[in-house]
Amino acid sequence: MLLPSTELMNLHETVPICLSGQELPANCDLRYGQFHYFFMFNAAGELTTVCNISKGLTERSKEGISLPAAFLKLVEEARHVPTSLASLERDYLATKGGQVAFERLQKKLDELERIGSMRVASLLRQNATQMSDPSLTRLRALQIEIDAVRHQVIDKWAIDELARRMELFFTQNPQSPDIPKLMDDYFEVALKYTYGLREHCDGLAERWRITATPATADPIKRLSERLLVQCEKHLAQGKQGISKLESPSAWEAPRLYAQQGDGEMVTRSLETAIRVPVMKPIHREWRKRAEEDRLKSKK
Repeated sequence: MLLPSTELMNLHETVPICLSGQELPANCDLRYGQFHYFFMFNAAGELTTVCNISKGLTERSKEGISLPAAFLKLVEEARHVPTSLASLERDYLATKGGQVAFERLQKKLDELERIGSMRVASLLRQNATQMSDPSLTRLRALQIEIDAVRHQVIDKWAIDELARRMELFFTQNPQSPDIPKLMDDYFEVALKYTYGLREHCDGLAERWRITATPATADPIKRLSERLLVQCEKHLAQGKQGISKLESPSAWEAPRLYAQQGDGEMVTRSLETAIRVPVMKPIHREWRKRAEEDRLKSKK
């Protein structure tokens, strides 16, 4: 909390400050845990930098200055950041997806604590056909989106959308050398909260084989086989994780049981597991699937 001070009042005369948190920064997605960040925009309204306020003020307060003075210093430093996320997006498009431009864009996202990742992924995907290598740009969009979901996003819709896009990339590029790494990310990130992995993967592999064209039949068959092999490997790892749980109500228990499709244990573990508000939609779906399994078993 920043108390009223002469320093802050004077700052507001030169730099417009919004402390309400009611505005999304430059079409960037605000995610769980990022509501206490400081955002700096340039005169064009483009996001140039972000900073964890608590961490930023602590670092500057160590110099023995007051809290308001520390905030002023944070703002002053941010005012001198020369590039914006939008400027580096434009560079990427102007170079038709150049490697150097992409590396600079990635570095900027790291500086922004990955805020803006989903926006960049969408931009790359929307402009892929205009780039020198459309497939590469779509892959880069996926990589950025995977990184965002892996580290920050716990949103059922966003995770399901990532899985759908990855599945589409697999079928459109079944012989890509990046498939092994993407398949690892698919299970570790996109399917992290999926109920019944074996059923999901069996159905997906079957759809892939049915919809394959004569020209893609062989690579799609190999892709389907890789999917099923990796699914069994992932489920085996999940069983090992379950065997190491201290109790059925441990933090990871519901997720591990959900991946196995064990409805009874999902229900039991959810009764006593730690409740986190952001997980409610996912827990709701697990309960629904578990109840469906219970009804099926009675028939």
